Amino acid sequence: MDVSAVQNSIKKFLKKHKQAFFTISSNQSKALELAVTVGVSEHYRSTGYTIQVVNPKKNPNTFVVKTSTRGHPWNFTHLIFERDGAVYEGHMNLMVQSAHDEGRYCVDFGLTKAGRVPSKASKDAWVAAKNSDLVTFAEVKKLVVYPMLLAQFLGIVHEIKPCFIHGRTPKGFNSEDHLFPVLASLGNFSGNSSKIVEGYKNRKIRLVVAENFDLRLARVRGKRQVSPFVYVDEFEDEI
Repeated sequence: MDVSAVQNSIKKFLKKHKQAFFTISSNQSKALELAVTVGVSEHYRSTGYTIQVVNPKKNPNTFVVKTSTRGHPWNFTHLIFERDGAVYEGHMNLMVQSAHDEGRYCVDFGLTKAGRVPSKASKDAWVAAKNSDLVTFAEVKKLVVYPMLLAQFLGIVHEIKPCFIHGRTPKGFNSEDHLFPVLASLGNFSGNSSKIVEGYKNRKIRLVVAENFDLRLARVRGKRQVSPFVYVDEFEDEI
């Protein structure tokens, strides 16, 4: 893992929003979770969204990172994404309800409809975001992309947002330039995993697999690409 590249990308993002940042590199998984939050934010910025950082009232000048499943969402920083009247929120380590049953899952980053995750304490106990309020999500792993990792991620998507595996894309999803569920990984493709991902399109599986995520994030910081989920040459192919 290129810790320096990841940290510099995080610091640049927070500096842009004038937020304080305390080093968390002692736990790389926590740094990665924050990095994927920054990566998703940079992608949405590249499609015209403005990003607002909202810190908890108890720490209005400090970006407070949620690093586990525990804790109420109003005690941590969240992001607001806005474009042409469409407003969404980004939350770290967000608990969400299953699409099928009473199961609850924690995603590294969750994008929700605005106002659906409480920003202040209430009488009602916080348990998890409603499945219908979750727009998309991202998971990040410090691993190479190998076939069983892809199978595991497919299982996660099936439990949380199965419409991206079998079903129709939610109304307005494409027109508002949302990301499909993201698997970001520090490693490259191993074995035949790249062939599996290439086959998703024919199977109508709509996911984003971002290998070498630290390098992708560094390319955004270096202004060699506008999104860590789309390479420059991929943009050029579309022109």
